[in-house]
Amino acid sequence: MSTMKVRHRKPRRSAGFTLIEAVIALMLLAVCLLPAADALRNAVAAPDAAASAARKLDCVSSLMETVLAEPYNRLLSFATASGASPYPIPDDAACPQRSVTIARYGKTSNRSFGFGATDDYLLYVSVALADPADGNPFTLTTLVAR
Repeated sequence: MSTMKVRHRKPRRSAGFTLIEAVIALMLLAVCLLPAADALRNAVAAPDAAASAARKLDCVSSLMETVLAEPYNRLLSFATASGASPYPIPDDAACPQRSVTIARYGKTSNRSFGFGATDDYLLYVSVALADPADGNPFTLTTLVAR
């Protein structure tokens, strides 16, 4: 009788991923990709927001230039104690509603400087977006001397 030796092989580890390794890898990807996807979404939306802000700023600055081109006596006739002036704002379909404030500015009755001055040598002129929902980041203000 011949005796044959039987060799026992050591069990080999399988060459693929286990289920736990795959789940951990997916969780790591999810934790890393969600913030990256959110940043990408914000980056894609940024040009539209910037274009809208540029349009609003252009509308406000255009109206400010129109107001400042007026003669001083005409601006003085629109001056109020405070709040929006009756200055006629030209209609522009491309622009949101805007407000103009023109007030006398200078030494007040209690000897401080501000609104409500009695002299007419200095005017406070401000142009802003009229809708508070727009956030009103574009308020332009200046003082106009006689």
